[in-house]
This record gives sequence, C-alpha cells and structure tokens, in this order.
Amino acid sequence: MARSLNKKYFGNRNLGTTGTSDDHIGGEGVASITLGGVNNSTGYALYDPLDISAPTLPGGVQATARVSALGASNKITAIEVTEKGSGYTAAPTVTESVGGVQGTLTFTAVLTNTQVNSIYTYAKTTSGGTSQLADIIRQVGGRRYKVNTADGTANCKLKGSAVSSVGDMTIIAQDSAGGTYYVTKLTAHKATITRGTGTQFATGAAVRWTFGAAVLNTSVTLDNA
Repeated sequence: MARSLNKKYFGNRNLGTTGTSDDHIGGEGVASITLGGVNNSTGYALYDPLDISAPTLPGGVQATARVSALGASNKITAIEVTEKGSGYTAAPTVTESVGGVQGTLTFTAVLTNTQVNSIYTYAKTTSGGTSQLADIIRQVGGRRYKVNTADGTANCKLKGSAVSSVGDMTIIAQDSAGGTYYVTKLTAHKATITRGTGTQFATGAAVRWTFGAAVLNTSVTLDNA
C-alpha cells in the first residue's frame, strides 16, 4: 500500500522569526537590507522605520526594519532588521515614508535563504471566498486534506482541473519541458496526474515527484515554496 504524504511537506514550514513566537508558516524571512543607488538621503533620525511589503503566504509575519546609523546631513548609512518575518517567496519591496528625504537611495531586501520546501496548493474554503493560496494542515484521506486559506479552513479534495467550487483544491506539477499537470493523488513518492499543458505523461499516470528538476519522461516537480 502506498505511503501517505509526509507531513514535513505541508505548510507551516518556516524555521522561525525574530519575534517572541515561531509562526511556522512557509517561505522565508528578511535577513538584511542593503543600500544602493546614490545615497543623497537627508534629514533622518535614528530608528526611523522602513516600510516592508507584506508576505505572500497566508498567515505570514510582516518584516520590520529601522534606520540604525546616520552619516553627514543625517543620511541613512545602515539598516537594522528588527523582525525577519516569514511567508516571503520573493524579496519584498522596501521604502521609507517618514522622517527625511530618501532621494535616489535604494533599499534591497535579502531573504534568509533558510526555506524548507512545502507544497504549493490552492483551495476554495468558503462559499463567499475565491481560490486562494493554501497551507495543508493535515491529510484526511487519499485525496483529501484539511487546508487553511485567507478565507478560512476546510477539508478539500484534489481536483484534476482549476479550483471552481467550495471544497476544491489543486496542486500543480510540471514536467521537464515546463508542461503542467493537476495532481489528483499524492503519496510519499508518486503523484497521480491529469494533463494540463504537459504531454510527457498521460492522464491517470502515477509519476515520481520531486522538488528538484524534473527528468524527461521520468518525474515531475511540484510547485513549492
């Protein structure tokens, strides 16, 4: 009998934040913020806050940072990350909206690069909601999972097409050419798939899956964060 999917691949995989509690969401946090461009900023005060955009994944913690050192004319010379945050799948935007004049100084967020992969899934959990990025909480059947989205929590079933109704969820796989498939069943090593744009595997095929690179006619990679 095929083994159930290991819960280590579910959502809630963050390694921790700098806050008082570990929110355990997927994705990464902000490790540091580098300064770029021509630094003609002026008029700042020590500990002026920076604005960091919200994380992508539901339940993620928004990162925070502040000015930690000043130079001549009170220009920004260093930034301190005060909360790494979590749930970022790409570097957030960073701006400064209070205090001095930013000028042509730019800020670039560097992610922690300590991400532990979890499976991307989308689900519709409420009648008034829409298809949302979801965290898998636990497996409740061969094709059913308890998931959480920004709209709420529900038991949902893997569907071989796009999410359309309450209780639908999707996991997308890709072959070595980038062709897509909907996963209709997932075990520890195999994904049963329905064709989307992919052509290397037939609908109903049980194919080895990976988070790494898919192998021609051999394996698929699962969308993951």
